[in-house]
Amino acid sequence: MSDQYPVDPRTLSDKGSRGVMSAGAGAGLLVINALLGVPVVGWVLSAGLIGLGAMGLFGKTKTDKVSGTLLSAAGVAGLATMFLPGLSRGLLGLGGMGLLIYGIANIVGFIAGVRKKS
Repeated sequence: MSDQYPVDPRTLSDKGSRGVMSAGAGAGLLVINALLGVPVVGWVLSAGLIGLGAMGLFGKTKTDKVSGTLLSAAGVAGLATMFLPGLSRGLLGLGGMGLLIYGIANIVGFIAGVRKKS
């Protein structure tokens, strides 16, 4: 029955945007997680994430503050791999997989909406 209702373009656009951004962030987080295993590269990468996060925290918009918080958290989790390697890498891996699955689910919903619309 819900197949007969028209698709809202705004909802469709939101699903597409969320899907691409989440899938990209998940893939990026998995790559960062893999790079954190390299001793010096991992430390430099973590420090860079914390630095970028701090710059975002001083941003003016809400999006800047949210992305700054997330970057800082990823940097702190990366530095925590020196002390708790299994826990930090496990959490970053789970977060990356979760974002990737969420993004793929939104992309599938977007494609289904586009097919329903045409």
